[in-house]
Amino acid sequence: MNNIESLTDLFELVGCKASFYDIGRHVSKITPAQVIQFDKKQQPYPYAFKQQAWLAILLHPLKAEQDAEPVIWFIRLPIDEKGSINLGTRDHLIKSIVDRILNKDGSTDISDALKDNPYAFQPDHERMASFHAALSVQFKKDASSFFDQLVTYLESDLNEEDTSWQALGLQGIADLAVRANQAKYLPLIKKAIEFAPHPVAVALAKALEHERPEDDYLSFIETIYPTRGNTEWRAALIRSVSKAAPSERLLQSIKLSLVTGENQATDDELQLIVAIVAKCPSWFNTDPELLSLTMENLANRNDGYVAFSQIASELSHTPVVRGSLWSLFRGENRSPKLTQAIGSLFTKAPEQVQ
Repeated sequence: MNNIESLTDLFELVGCKASFYDIGRHVSKITPAQVIQFDKKQQPYPYAFKQQAWLAILLHPLKAEQDAEPVIWFIRLPIDEKGSINLGTRDHLIKSIVDRILNKDGSTDISDALKDNPYAFQPDHERMASFHAALSVQFKKDASSFFDQLVTYLESDLNEEDTSWQALGLQGIADLAVRANQAKYLPLIKKAIEFAPHPVAVALAKALEHERPEDDYLSFIETIYPTRGNTEWRAALIRSVSKAAPSERLLQSIKLSLVTGENQATDDELQLIVAIVAKCPSWFNTDPELLSLTMENLANRNDGYVAFSQIASELSHTPVVRGSLWSLFRGENRSPKLTQAIGSLFTKAPEQVQ
């Protein structure tokens, strides 16, 4: 048997063409060059999220019919302290697959290869809908039947008392979001964000996090964000532009919504912070004041540094903001409370923020 030293080697051995996507922080296509680099540990994994690589892998058997549906694997692999795939874990994954599909009876049935595999996972409904929407556009397939239903609904007079939105499907919302940069759909999206019932608008804003927004939509969010007092609303609006570089105007609005009289992150403010940490941590690198305000507020929460520890851990494993975080922690202008919170990082393991 040929030596199998990477995921690429594995897929070549079983006769498949593989396409890689990351579906952690956002749904993002991974280029063949990036696959080679992280698969052979030449470069860090480009889209680490919660210290893991969240991979969706499309496998096209080379001997299959041309119109055959690909097999999709969903795999999570841990990231090491340098941001690279843990090769020991990856090799264990490869061995488990080889044992299952190659060393039994010579067959190479890949559709059942991840059954009971500890590295396999099932994406949540939102991720699945956005991933399928992205694939439909990439492979030039029609949108789901829910898409036309949603467009018809949004073209009507939106009314809070009209409950017909409850029949709309999540897949239709994802199908609209993935077409956000098509000129004919942007007005509908803005209309939905501003006037649709809360559940529809929030679901659409969250689905938009996977797309890089046009300047027109960015300006729209800059205007509407300060007018929304609901925290879930504001967190969703942040997510909807998380693939963009934030404007100074939007950053200022976010910072104002994080400021309290006691300089302590309330649960509402924590929800906004988590949205930034999860979806656009690079914004902290763009605006050191936002990072400082965030960590100071977290240090002042009355939760035993649970939120501070978990968020500090996540940011310290995110290359784009790690340097800024540790510069803040080593700085001379730390408050006594922040200094105490930093000390707690070395005395206990961080707990998960729910």
